[in-house]
Amino acid sequence: MNRFFTYISFVVLIFACIPVAADNTDIHENAGTRAMTFLKIGVGAKAIGMGESQVAATDDLYASYWNPAGLARLQKPQLALMHNELFADINHEFVGVALPLGSIGTVGASASYLSFGELQGRDREGNETAIFRAYDLAVIFSYARGFGSAIAFGANAKFLREQIADETGTGIAFDLGGLYTFSDMPLSLGFNAQHLGPRVTFIEEAFGLPVTFRLGAAYTLLDDAFTLTSDIIRPSDNDIAIAVGAGYTIANILQLRTGYKYQIGGNDLGAISGLTGGFGLTLLRFQIDYALVPFGVLGLTHRFSLVANF
Repeated sequence: MNRFFTYISFVVLIFACIPVAADNTDIHENAGTRAMTFLKIGVGAKAIGMGESQVAATDDLYASYWNPAGLARLQKPQLALMHNELFADINHEFVGVALPLGSIGTVGASASYLSFGELQGRDREGNETAIFRAYDLAVIFSYARGFGSAIAFGANAKFLREQIADETGTGIAFDLGGLYTFSDMPLSLGFNAQHLGPRVTFIEEAFGLPVTFRLGAAYTLLDDAFTLTSDIIRPSDNDIAIAVGAGYTIANILQLRTGYKYQIGGNDLGAISGLTGGFGLTLLRFQIDYALVPFGVLGLTHRFSLVANF
């Protein structure tokens, strides 16, 4: 119980350090000024179902997004696949592999692809022109290594491409993450600096990347069957967000999850849009996960993901 109160005190301390927005109608000064914003879309239904609070809890291949240091926790080679159904025929796909190499560390490679389907082109007067396609692509190479049982570090190198009709923008970005696991209590702390890199030129103008900083904690109870998580998310183009999550495992087979992500000043799509939920199934070497995410008036979205251990 003392350990539980240690975790709660940590969360309260973080909350107390965050300034509360005075005006819910304020728009962040950097909103809409970043390139490659698809990088902000999380991967893996497990993390999404827990409110996107995973920087200290991630322990599978999807750690390449939430905190690359988490790849150091892998015990076996993994293959991960994700399908994310959004709205207006927008689909988000992810595929990746990771290979633990003992004392050398863990290496991984993955790709994230966002497709907007077919779009109707129009000229300056609003008249219809040719149908065109638009997509975003990130090819990611990851490395992580643990130093003893307490500390791990990880990094990503990302090659980015964005195409709209015949216009293309390319760039590179990097992630740097760290994990610390306490030896005397079931508490982990994590940090991830995401999307660090030079400005991206699209047509004739250069834009910065959506740099994001994540700091969080994860605490386990009931012999690791129950997990509590909390993250502080600081994007460069929006207000600070707080994410919390909970997951409960039944008989080492079924996982139930829920979470909430709140943006200081109010969620843009309404309070309900921050609520997430989902479940997972562990079947032999396979982990199958689903998450349901409401997007306010835009409707519900669905995430499906798979992890295979070899």
